[in-house]
Amino acid sequence: MTEASLTNDTHRRLITFAARAGYEARGALYLLIGTLALLAALDLGGDPVGTRGALRVLFAQPAGYLLLGSIAAGFACLSAWRLIQAWADPAGYGRDLKGLGIRTVLAASALVYAGIAAFSVGLMFRWEGVEAVARAAPVTTWLASIMAAPFGSWLSGAVGLAVVGVGVGKVVKAWRTEFDEHLDCENHIRLWVVPVSRFGLTARGLVFVMIGSSVVWAAFQVQAERALGLAGVLRSLERTPLGWILLSAAALGLGAFGVFGLIEAMYRRIDVKDID
Repeated sequence: MTEASLTNDTHRRLITFAARAGYEARGALYLLIGTLALLAALDLGGDPVGTRGALRVLFAQPAGYLLLGSIAAGFACLSAWRLIQAWADPAGYGRDLKGLGIRTVLAASALVYAGIAAFSVGLMFRWEGVEAVARAAPVTTWLASIMAAPFGSWLSGAVGLAVVGVGVGKVVKAWRTEFDEHLDCENHIRLWVVPVSRFGLTARGLVFVMIGSSVVWAAFQVQAERALGLAGVLRSLERTPLGWILLSAAALGLGAFGVFGLIEAMYRRIDVKDID
């Protein structure tokens, strides 16, 4: 084996490790979000929270630095893997309209995951302003800045529609079990992996639809505060007449998506063969 092939093999191993670490971190965080939402739905304490709220809860635990540091490292790895997927295209999505669309979504998710990693590090080191950011509604803040720009309402509406489209796409992929082609596990494992993964992906897709719809409505009303993030969606479900039922269903779905993340960490086929 040549030195170049050894180097490439090392790179592939590092990329595979980073991808699995990232999926594991995302799965653990969504399991926490789902658990906190379920406790709120059953009136066992607390309120449903989004990503930043869950990170703050994690940091408040006795081993907070270790837990949050692990999450930060995992999401940094996941961000790097998403960038590799978007740029190097090891899965072969291509450069047609559909392929570029998928790669654009991957690049956008890389930025989101990098933001989660940065926020986690900021909490750990108590960076100035992090607590204020933690208590703010990130979607509202982000949308207000877009609306302040020329044609901001139209741009905000377009972004909201794009989020809705991503959510619908996730639901469609879940029910077509397109995720199954990326999993390398035995058939007896698939018997429980497929339904859990489908439930989790469907729940997350529906959350995306609700978030995107709220952004579109906020853009139409030119009121950024009407836009909802994950925490806002969960709290809006809780306030409905059948609140505890809907919130419980959402909580179980997000928890199932967390389990799907752990499944990916163990069984996902990482496409790195085409990376030099």
